[in-house]
Amino acid sequence: MANVTAQHLEIAPRPIKLVQAAAEDYPGKEIRVSFPDRWDLVERLEAQDRRLYVARLPVSQERPRRDHFYGLSPEINLSLTAYRHYKLFAPQLVPTFQMAWYSHLGQGRIIGTGPAYMNLREMGQAQVWHGDREAVLWECYGFANDRPRKDWPVTWGRFWQAVERDLPVSRIFTQSIEPTFQAGYPEFLGQQGYTPDPSFERWWSKPR
Repeated sequence: MANVTAQHLEIAPRPIKLVQAAAEDYPGKEIRVSFPDRWDLVERLEAQDRRLYVARLPVSQERPRRDHFYGLSPEINLSLTAYRHYKLFAPQLVPTFQMAWYSHLGQGRIIGTGPAYMNLREMGQAQVWHGDREAVLWECYGFANDRPRKDWPVTWGRFWQAVERDLPVSRIFTQSIEPTFQAGYPEFLGQQGYTPDPSFERWWSKPR
C-alpha cells in the first residue's frame, strides 16, 4: 500500500473588521462608520493624542487596459488586475441629547443627554492597482479638515507606509504631483524611499 503523506496547508487568518477593532478599543461604545460590514482593518496607528485606523475594502478584480496609466509600459498596465481602496479613520466621540418638543411654543428644549457613540471619521484615502510584482499607488491624499494639522505630514507618511506593507508586490509606482498636498511633495516622496524611475518618465518608483 502506498504511503500517503498529509499536506498541511496554512490558511491565512480572516481579517478583522474595522468596527470589531474599534469596539475592542472602546468597549461599551456604539461604533458608527459607513459600510461597517465591508471595511477590513489593516493596521492601528498610535498618534500623539489618539489612535488611528488604516482599513481597506475587499480586493476586487479589475479588467486591465494596456493604456491605463499613461507613461507606464503596456506590460505593466496589463498586469494590474487587482484593485484596493484604503482609508484612514480617526475615532471621534459624539454626544447625544434628549429633546422635548413643546408644540404650543413651536420649539424644543434639551432636557438631558444620552449615551455617546464613537464615529469613525474619514481622514484620507488611497487607491492601488496591482498585479503579482508591480503596483500603482494613486490618489493618496488627505481630506481638507486634517491637512492643516502640524503633525499631518508625519501621520500621512505612516498611513502611506501601512498601505505599502499591505501590498504583495516588489515594486511600487506613483507620480510626483498631488494637488491636495502642500509644497514639498517630491521631498515627501523621497522620505518614503521613492526616486524618479529611470525607465518611465513622470513616474517615481520604490523597490520592496
